[in-house]
Amino acid sequence: MVKVKISEERNPIPQKITIEENTTLTTWGAIKVNKSHFFPSSFQLKIDNKVIYIDPVKVKNAEPADYILITHAHPDHFSSTDIEALLKDETEIICSKGAAKKLRDVKNEIQIVKPDQQLQFEDFSIETIFAYNTKPVFLWIKAHPKSKENVGYVITSKNGLRIYHAGDTDYIPEMKELSGIDVALVPIGGDNLTMNEEEAAEIVNQIKPKIAIPMHYEIKNREELNRFETLVNSTTKVIKLN
Repeated sequence: MVKVKISEERNPIPQKITIEENTTLTTWGAIKVNKSHFFPSSFQLKIDNKVIYIDPVKVKNAEPADYILITHAHPDHFSSTDIEALLKDETEIICSKGAAKKLRDVKNEIQIVKPDQQLQFEDFSIETIFAYNTKPVFLWIKAHPKSKENVGYVITSKNGLRIYHAGDTDYIPEMKELSGIDVALVPIGGDNLTMNEEEAAEIVNQIKPKIAIPMHYEIKNREELNRFETLVNSTTKVIKLN
């Protein structure tokens, strides 16, 4: 059984990046997955006055959510405790079918999505992006098979800012269709669970965002993190959080 808790190596202060006026991205640092200290894929995105969480896990003293987006149901991305703590009556949840099965007791509106959908809201829009493994973890077994219909998200503000959260995925053919991305949140941990740092740099160099933020990696593995930064073209700013 996978155990997820707050890492004692966690930065206790939430780290906030201002993307542009009235748009911020916040993360709460590291978690501990079994024995690994791990930078998760958990973020708060605030666009104007709308508070959006993507895969909230072990967030503390956080604002209630207007929207919660879940890429898939693995415990380093899905936490019913955190979701319930962030809910208010009006909170809408957008999630994969696997995550929805674990939210049966939640009374808020839940919209189940699969890859290649478009959702329109008052202040922003969402595109759901394919997210799956091409490499098996063991024999033919994949950690994130395409059949699970897990997703990544592209969130576009009314001002046209486009933020891509890849979820857990390898470098897959569908990524070649991405365009106009300003901020890319990409996993670099590899280990047949996601892209490694070389593959992540390759997709970043292809889609050419203004900012790239690596996620889903062991926080002690600075070599992996630094190599990703080295491989990314100088036209993209790499922001490393911890």
